[in-house]
Amino acid sequence: MRSGNYQSAVEVLERVVEQAPTFEALCLLASSYLELGEHESALRHAWAAVESEPSAAPARALLARVNVALGHYRRALSDFVAAAELRRQEHPPEEYSIPAHFALHNIEQLDYLRAIGAGDVRGFPDVSTDEIEGLGRQLTDIIDGAKAKAPKVSVRGRNGRVLADLPYVRAFEQKLPRYLNPDVDYGDIQEAFLTGGQKIQVIDDFLTPAALEQVQKFCLESTVWRHPYEFGYLGAFPEDGFASVSLFAIAEELQEAAGKALEGHRFSQWWGFAYDAKLPGTDIHADDADVTLNLWITPDSANLDPSTGGIKVWNQRPPKDWSFDDYNSGGERVREFLRSQNAEPTVVPYRANRAVLFEGHLFHQTDGFTFKRGFTNRRRNLTFLFQRATR
Repeated sequence: MRSGNYQSAVEVLERVVEQAPTFEALCLLASSYLELGEHESALRHAWAAVESEPSAAPARALLARVNVALGHYRRALSDFVAAAELRRQEHPPEEYSIPAHFALHNIEQLDYLRAIGAGDVRGFPDVSTDEIEGLGRQLTDIIDGAKAKAPKVSVRGRNGRVLADLPYVRAFEQKLPRYLNPDVDYGDIQEAFLTGGQKIQVIDDFLTPAALEQVQKFCLESTVWRHPYEFGYLGAFPEDGFASVSLFAIAEELQEAAGKALEGHRFSQWWGFAYDAKLPGTDIHADDADVTLNLWITPDSANLDPSTGGIKVWNQRPPKDWSFDDYNSGGERVREFLRSQNAEPTVVPYRANRAVLFEGHLFHQTDGFTFKRGFTNRRRNLTFLFQRATR
């Protein structure tokens, strides 16, 4: 939606809220103000929505996003944690139908948390090591028999909750003195983005060793991987707890390091993806962002083919009349468009602690990869989106 549309929406919603300040209207009004960059107005109405329905996770998550836009990261983190707790099901269904790769990741994570002696797993359902290993083998066989899309499995009983909805656990983080590697020279990166140069920049050794270790720990020990995709990967989003001291610090330090390249941009969205060893990764798409940063965190020892496993980026934007669904959902239409433009991708191989900074509107795709099996060997990447403050 363009800024003029948001302005029109605000005018209508202000009248609606004045007459009947319903929860839905307050959330819509706060969201519209957020898109317009009017953050104080967004904050006021987001708070009103939270006060209207204190147990509503969407309102708490919206308040968190407004605080991110304001740079109030500590408050945002508290709100995202609260939203994640509210989103967990207190009374889960007796039977689940879930993708096999989602169930396998949950089983692997439970096994990992037990192995490292994480205290929070004491509240998890009591499933024996033999049961975990047996379920893991069954799920692996099901996935290995699939072609491109992940098959679904039906689970019930005491194992069902473990496979489908792990209890909420977070790894504790204490803020480090620094997150980005101070030896990286961002001068060339700034020049490329400001002068119309190559909008695909590779940054090796992006994080300090301590920061990389902290991010890896958070991703392995936090049960935030709750969005399965049909092509075999899982997403972790802030509304489900994928928000942390380290993630906010990385975004904040990057905006400072990139200088004018990110001047006038706000940190708008972020997520993590975890991939299966067998199934394909993210299809061709473009982001709703002016600048995207992808960061790979799995150790190189897991990557069986160092020449692959990274990202393909095409120097081509979607047509202006395409909707978000048109350019973000992949598929044959995108491929046909790229063929018609004779577009060729830049291929960046996988390396641990390598970041790729590029114009978010460019089409991109996960490159083919061959990683070892096992929970700690899963290919994991983090994505940070930045948008111009007003749209």
